[in-house]
Amino acid sequence: MRCIFAKWRTDCILDCTVRLWDVVTGECIYVFDNHSDEVGGIAFSPRGDQVASTSYDKTIQLWDVETGNCCHILEGHSEGINGVVYSLKGDQVFSAGKDGTVRAWDVQSGTCHHTMTGHTDNILCIAYSPKGGIVASGSMDKTVRLWDMSVGGSRQILSGHSTEVTDVKCSPRGNLIASCSDDFTIRLWDAETGACVRIFSGHSNAVWSVAFSPQGNRIVSGSADNTARL
Repeated sequence: MRCIFAKWRTDCILDCTVRLWDVVTGECIYVFDNHSDEVGGIAFSPRGDQVASTSYDKTIQLWDVETGNCCHILEGHSEGINGVVYSLKGDQVFSAGKDGTVRAWDVQSGTCHHTMTGHTDNILCIAYSPKGGIVASGSMDKTVRLWDMSVGGSRQILSGHSTEVTDVKCSPRGNLIASCSDDFTIRLWDAETGACVRIFSGHSNAVWSVAFSPQGNRIVSGSADNTARL
């Protein structure tokens, strides 16, 4: 199944579609066109056999990569949805909504089994910890929240950014959380204690994306200042 990750990629664009591409030939394999509004986020399942897409039409849609068929339409958010991520086993997806909630869904049944509240504004980003059972979300309320999926509740509130949190990622070991913001900074957090262990400064404009290296010893950030910094 690893060849799926090596061979295929997905794109989401403003025409309300998700497209599956062959990265070797450049061929578009499928166009997933069931959304009625802009697509906000996409994710491959861990096995690469399914794609989840979120939209401002308030739905998450699950797509079969082999057939191109829509397996489930997940409904429950009261506003558009910005992001989605799978659990490590691929049996759950987690969605981040403009309605300020994080929702946990069962992939097989399509049912929502947890709705997490606490953010006071639009949730812009979401990540799943490799440790399992922990979801991180970043919001326009300037905070990152860590959620314990075993109880469906808030575990930590990470406060420090002075403006909205635009992206959040978990380190490969799950011991660190990286967040970036319109305040031009990237913050590194201890996932256990919630303490901010480092602040990275240098960008001259909003930082929109952040990622860990596979070893977890480096992060890369992308900014509206037209640079990426390692």
